[in-house]
Amino acid sequence: MTNYGSNTVSVLSTATNSIVATINVGVSPKGVTFFPDGTKVYVTNFGSNTVSVIDTATNTVTATVNVGGLPYGVAVTGKYFM
Repeated sequence: MTNYGSNTVSVLSTATNSIVATINVGVSPKGVTFFPDGTKVYVTNFGSNTVSVIDTATNTVTATVNVGGLPYGVAVTGKYFM
């Protein structure tokens, strides 16, 4: 889940319903989506006009992509190859 005021994303454990990690991302994170295989998470950073790419195995930001102004939502579509 995004933490808009603290510029972080919290990772929740579905087994314990608790926060297991907090990851620093860009300014004012808003939207979140998962890559279909669950290996990556994409977070829109409304205040910094970027998208953070998070590796779910390490809970670290592996890339920050500059995008258009005030990104709000994000989606992943199409085919992917493993």
